[in-house]
Amino acid sequence: MVEYIQKMVMVKVIMIYTNFREIDKAGRIVISKDIRRHLNLNPGDVLHIEADDHCITIKKAENKCVFCNSTVNLEEFEGKYVCAECLKKLRS
Repeated sequence: MVEYIQKMVMVKVIMIYTNFREIDKAGRIVISKDIRRHLNLNPGDVLHIEADDHCITIKKAENKCVFCNSTVNLEEFEGKYVCAECLKKLRS
């Protein structure tokens, strides 16, 4: 019985948020408040949107170096990010 309880405790609960939205005349959709809260999306956040033949994927964009895609030691320049290593190369 104890082993069974331990296995139950180790199960991770996954909450799936889903809803249906219409696209308005300007091509916009509304992301519901519960999804925005769950993903910590705030006004002004940048979203990464990808599409294939059957699916649209929307993710919160990560700040990455425009040259090497690094996510560490970033400096912002005119809305773009450059990592310290690439910045060093640019200056030499």
